[in-house]
Amino acid sequence: MNEYRRRLASHLRGRGIEIGALHLPLEVPPGAEVTYVDRMSVGDLRRQYVELEGEELTRVDVIGSAEDLSAFAGESQDFVIANHLIEHLEDPIRGLQEFHRVLKPQGLLFLCVPDARATFDRHRRLTTVEHLLAEHRDPALVAANHRLHYEDWVANVLAKAETDDGRPLEGDPEMHVRHLIDMDYSIHFHCWHADTFLGFFIAAAREAGLRFTVLDAIDTVPMGLNELVLLAAKDASLVQRLRIRSLPWAKHRLKRTPIGPGLARAYRKLRRR
Repeated sequence: MNEYRRRLASHLRGRGIEIGALHLPLEVPPGAEVTYVDRMSVGDLRRQYVELEGEELTRVDVIGSAEDLSAFAGESQDFVIANHLIEHLEDPIRGLQEFHRVLKPQGLLFLCVPDARATFDRHRRLTTVEHLLAEHRDPALVAANHRLHYEDWVANVLAKAETDDGRPLEGDPEMHVRHLIDMDYSIHFHCWHADTFLGFFIAAAREAGLRFTVLDAIDTVPMGLNELVLLAAKDASLVQRLRIRSLPWAKHRLKRTPIGPGLARAYRKLRRR
């Protein structure tokens, strides 16, 4: 787990859910309890994602989806984790609504979103806020655009990605579109850069009346990674707003001062009491 995920994940406490963990569940602090949710059983996931052969898949405790977390009562979770998931949702605002519904007040939402600058989405047009708001307001548009998303995926991801032996995608593109739709393969329906996702997140919260506050957001692409790491709180407390955003940087600066090492030792002693 990279240091940016670790830094923000350190604030997760209590009981929560992770959706779509597959083979990369988030490492959570000791004592945090996670229920794993996915849209398929482990056996079905293995058949869907043949590219993960040989990887150990995370157990699935509850069958469900980000858009339908009806297995969980409202305000029942201390945290929700959704890493490299929201881009797979045709209506990501609906997913954010479900995250908001199941979170307790001051509950934390941990999101990692792949950045098109550093992934196979780099040849695609970025998804606009207007597109997502229109689809959310009119579900008929989601159905109408369903096939178009797969056509875009085949044309701008599969057809532009070379296989290990250097050969481009073979066969009729239409054949690949039909195959992916028939197997209900979970493509990236949408793609963003770090800043455009933050713009969408704020607009989505305003559109749907979601009381999310972004506590921290780290664009890891300049550091050689490929994602935005975001932590938000529902009905954020003043302590959350001040502590989570400021503390890591304050601690980092303090360690570099002459008194830093002594304060660190004193803090560790207090933690052990």
